[in-house]
Amino acid sequence: MVEPTGNEIENETIVEEREELMVSPFANGKPCLRTAHFLKPTLSSIHEPIPDLFPLSPSSLHDSFCPEQWPLKVSFTGWSNPKKAWVFWIDILRPVYQPIWEKAGIFEAIMSSTYSTKRYYNLVIGLAEKWNPGTNTFIFPWGETTISLENVLILGGYSVVGFPVTFSGDSQELREAQDKLVTEHKNIRGDTWRKIFLTEWMDYFIGSGRDIEHEAFLSWWFTRFVFQDSVGFICKSVFPIACLLARGQVVALGPAVLASIYRDLTLLKETIADSTKYKSAEFDDCVSKVTLCSPMKLVQLWAWERFPALQPKPNVIQEFDPRSARWNSVKFVKVENVRMVLDSAGDTFGWRPYAKVVNNRQCLEFYEKEEWVSIDRNLIKELVSFALCLRPSELVGLGPGCIQQYLPHRVTMQFGIDQDVPSHVARSNKSPEIAWNNYLRPINGGKLYIPSLFFGSDQDVIKGIVQRKRSSRKRPRQIPWVKAKKGENEVSIPPGFLPKLITVKPELFIDELEPEAFEVSKQKGNVTTRPVGHDNCFLVKAQGHSSSTAVTGGSVKMEFSMTPAQKAIDIKDQSEETARVRREAIESEFECSMYSKDNISKNGESSSTFEVNMIASTLEVRVARLERIVSDLNAA
Repeated sequence: MVEPTGNEIENETIVEEREELMVSPFANGKPCLRTAHFLKPTLSSIHEPIPDLFPLSPSSLHDSFCPEQWPLKVSFTGWSNPKKAWVFWIDILRPVYQPIWEKAGIFEAIMSSTYSTKRYYNLVIGLAEKWNPGTNTFIFPWGETTISLENVLILGGYSVVGFPVTFSGDSQELREAQDKLVTEHKNIRGDTWRKIFLTEWMDYFIGSGRDIEHEAFLSWWFTRFVFQDSVGFICKSVFPIACLLARGQVVALGPAVLASIYRDLTLLKETIADSTKYKSAEFDDCVSKVTLCSPMKLVQLWAWERFPALQPKPNVIQEFDPRSARWNSVKFVKVENVRMVLDSAGDTFGWRPYAKVVNNRQCLEFYEKEEWVSIDRNLIKELVSFALCLRPSELVGLGPGCIQQYLPHRVTMQFGIDQDVPSHVARSNKSPEIAWNNYLRPINGGKLYIPSLFFGSDQDVIKGIVQRKRSSRKRPRQIPWVKAKKGENEVSIPPGFLPKLITVKPELFIDELEPEAFEVSKQKGNVTTRPVGHDNCFLVKAQGHSSSTAVTGGSVKMEFSMTPAQKAIDIKDQSEETARVRREAIESEFECSMYSKDNISKNGESSSTFEVNMIASTLEVRVARLERIVSDLNAA
């Protein structure tokens, strides 16, 4: 596999802005001409192959969703809820060490460890069924999502910047502190070579006032709640990290935690598939077992934030409480079939829960407005963290071979950014050092795009725009897995992307207009304008076809001409508001032309039925446009 060259990394940009013909899966699939933003890398050509999304065949899963009855045993050793003694230890040390915890970026993570999350076994298993190890994403019938660095940052409180977890420190002070911890470890175990229980470690240090009690405290927290390699025992390998954190040094725990979660989701998916071998009576005593050491409770919290049908009633949180306090000790909502709920959640899935204001509090303050910010040495830590959340990279965890690929460009709608067809990303995982250098490579590109707080397909009301009732016509709840016909597109289309059945010649939009009417994008031969507001949309490639030649394979023959009134539009000399209204009028005419009777081939409907449907569609488009124009005039 070819790794990116130095010049490619130096010229790397995270977000690309270009004009495209967009179609929203939440607006009846009607195309929209506007300026859009995409996470790179995107598919440079429709003929570029898309990697296989299903290394594990869905047919290997159980027919009925009854996880308790499957020959499957899962041990969640990394799913730790707090004990009273642990909360007491935090209360002892917090008055003295809270400033250091805040400086090291672990205060919220430590406070989150005081909250209890009751495990909903069926939910975790249902999510694991949808896991794709090839892309580290969940594949649902309606789209692709994943737990990202943003999730472990907000829900777990783990920093995504700082020293790698493999860094042991090189100062004399750090080495002396580590030696003291090793010495105390020997004192506790005595002359034997046994392991030290976590309870022994806590009893020995809690309230002792020893000069390394703080380091011992962080070692206990790290072993119990962050990385639990050996069940119930203190782990000496965490001593260097504990000593760094105790001195206020920031360690990038976020990517390491996420790497361990990705690893365990893959293990769980493979074990579920393996358990299907024991369906027959001859294997009654056979059980597939797996032990998960990562903090898998974050996966459940991720689901509660995004699936309303599975969401318990959250707690009211105070101003300085961590986000995870919303779910402290709540009773989960038990449903009959989690698999069915997940499969039908496309219309209600919360793409951007952290952009919402909860209890008069906003998670990410820089989401206030849409803007481009300059990338320089003065870029604040929050924006550096956000940039790392948006960029494909390698995640380095603890333990041998724990390097996982992070591909946020496959799930850009989770960050308030438009979704393009994602391109392949080469691996940089030959060693932890190479992988870490890939993760923390310089942030280039000159500027970073920050989406608006109100940009999001899951937002029914956008600030400054009057809400309009949705169409009463029913639309499919799922976008099925489809494969384009021979000659159209030789690759499979991922769930959530529309097949390339309609191709549009850009000249049909601009040949008969004044030059000022549109800004013409020179990239990929696409032409778009920006309509009012933003919707998370999927990209529709606009590629050249002759207006006199029908597109085969069930697509539309496009024969579109502009009316004299439209030709006379001069957007440049009008106000911005008038220009937008007129652009929408052009879009409306385009949509009406698309649905004209003469432009449809092989639609499968009778002539009378087709005419009624097309009249209804035309009227709906015109009424919708009028409603928006009236709302804009009233607002003005």
